[in-house]
Amino acid sequence: MLLIESVFFPEIRPIVDSMLTLETGEIMGRLFSRGIVGQNEVIAISGFIGKVETTAVTQKMIDRFSPNIVVLVSGAGALDPNLKPGDIVAGTEFQEYDLIVPTKSNSTRITSVDSNTIEHVQNFFQEAKLGKIISGDRLVQNSEERDELFRNTSALCLDMDSAAVARVSQMNELPFAVFKVILDMCDENSERDFSVNFNRFSAKPAEIILSILKEHVLDIK
Repeated sequence: MLLIESVFFPEIRPIVDSMLTLETGEIMGRLFSRGIVGQNEVIAISGFIGKVETTAVTQKMIDRFSPNIVVLVSGAGALDPNLKPGDIVAGTEFQEYDLIVPTKSNSTRITSVDSNTIEHVQNFFQEAKLGKIISGDRLVQNSEERDELFRNTSALCLDMDSAAVARVSQMNELPFAVFKVILDMCDENSERDFSVNFNRFSAKPAEIILSILKEHVLDIK
């Protein structure tokens, strides 16, 4: 079984709408749908903002359904100036940029098992950018702060959830993958750009994953 998560429901709607539904329900006040896509059993849930909610929901879903892989599809803000709205980023390293510790213990790297899912995405969508994603519990809407974060972390993009999903998955010894679509540039126009680009691009990662699920078995046993 694949656990596929998103922050907002529209980001995961393509998968929910396309599955042969076996079960629906509510967990921690969030609606979930379990069903079949291609030859994959999938459970989809959305509705969390920030690292605490993301951690709680992800762990609850793991405890309840025992998935074999966790996939996060959602939006992010660009740190790398070479990225633009609509670009897809596949995370290969994750870090909480607002957690200050004397070692690199707050950095989570994906394992070789996780790379299988990313390879499928690359084969289907070769424009996906691979790299580091950083997460924190606040929005960055200032170009100077954005540029400083990029210099200090070399991360491609920033969000509020990827590092939490990565850490929870790793602590549960589960393979995981994170696919993000760029919605804004983490600058003074972020609020406007997010509003415009959310409707245009927010479902793009889920649409890519859906196309792969229809043709491939990603449900790692």
